[in-house]
Amino acid sequence: MTRRTVRIAMNGVTGRMGYRQHLVRSLLRLREEGGLDLGDGTTLWPEPVLVGRREHALRALAERHGLEHWSTDLDAVLADPSIEIYFDAQVTSAREEAVKKAIAAGKHVYCEKPTGTTLAGAVELARLADAAGIKHGVVQDKLFLPGLLKLRRLVEGGFFGRILSVRGEFGYWVFEGDWQSAQRPSWNYRAQDGGGIVVDMFPHWEYVLHELFGRVRSVQALTATHIPQRWDEQGKPYDATADDAAYGIFELEGGAIAQINSSWAVRVNRDELVEFQVDGTHGSAVAGLRNCRVQHRS
Repeated sequence: MTRRTVRIAMNGVTGRMGYRQHLVRSLLRLREEGGLDLGDGTTLWPEPVLVGRREHALRALAERHGLEHWSTDLDAVLADPSIEIYFDAQVTSAREEAVKKAIAAGKHVYCEKPTGTTLAGAVELARLADAAGIKHGVVQDKLFLPGLLKLRRLVEGGFFGRILSVRGEFGYWVFEGDWQSAQRPSWNYRAQDGGGIVVDMFPHWEYVLHELFGRVRSVQALTATHIPQRWDEQGKPYDATADDAAYGIFELEGGAIAQINSSWAVRVNRDELVEFQVDGTHGSAVAGLRNCRVQHRS
């Protein structure tokens, strides 16, 4: 068995998603399992190089997980020819500039969504990456969760007949941070820092709807900031300038209509954080992240 090491610059791993989902649950899990078996006698061994702005936080992460390489100098990391891949999980407002640098350095790119906060910015990154001839991709993790994999099988098997509508409910109560610590970083609630639930969650809804039911043709959405004041990581109050709830209607190719409510301010009594109800001429189903329940028309 041949082991091939792939060095990956991981920018933003001191944040919640970058650390928990991408570093710990993905790359470090692969390392615990001995690497990724490619099936041809080769094992891929991921070697993360931690990148960020806070030196003390990077050092602490590296020591906690026995990692040797970390840096606060993104330009120096991108100039290193031994690093093949650049991953970005920074705050949204910082992503475009960093990804452009990675593309210019010839690195393959994988990043959190959204790639940009504007259509022009996102399209420019895609065109630059295509022109550079690099591999590039954006997180679409929800497609691979058990509940949605089951839902995809139903769709592909024709269970629903003609799909009429999709109804989605996503939400959890993110604490304001005054007497109980918030579960999300404060920049999520500041529009000037690229925050907001539309920017955060609508990219998920786009690829879920597109891949399972049809391309999105039009979007109508009403947004709201239900909680106008929150408390940051230092316990200081600040004005929440970004939307924390959105009520969207999506017209899909083929005629189906999707309605999805998204909220960081409410949590209804349901089994999972997000649930989709799909109704068709032959049957219906309700799918969450893990489970899927069906009812056939009889």
